[in-house]
Amino acid sequence: MIPQMIQRITKQSLIVIPPLAVVAFFFTELLFSVNLFIGGAISLFSFRAMAWAVRNFLGTQVAQAVIMGISVAKILLIFVFLVILAYFRLIKAVPLLAGFTLVLAIVIKEALITAKKASRT
Repeated sequence: MIPQMIQRITKQSLIVIPPLAVVAFFFTELLFSVNLFIGGAISLFSFRAMAWAVRNFLGTQVAQAVIMGISVAKILLIFVFLVILAYFRLIKAVPLLAGFTLVLAIVIKEALITAKKASRT
């Protein structure tokens, strides 16, 4: 059930974020739509990395340490990427956060649907 949920989240994110970035391109500047896309991509990457870590390491003796290490590495990687973008002045906070938030909303929606289905059985 969980792999299907991850696939649905990825599919829905790819259905929502790129077209929204294209629409934003026509009404705002290019940097706005690029940051919207980058925010969504980072959020989707973060979610998929965490799902992979939990799926592969949960239930092992070193699960907590490995998942924590992967989380720290993921946050560090995102931080370095955003610092590089900021150095070249390619960051716009609002669309970046909008991209993050859209993917997070999709994750929450799918998690609630999956939880509701699981409680019925």
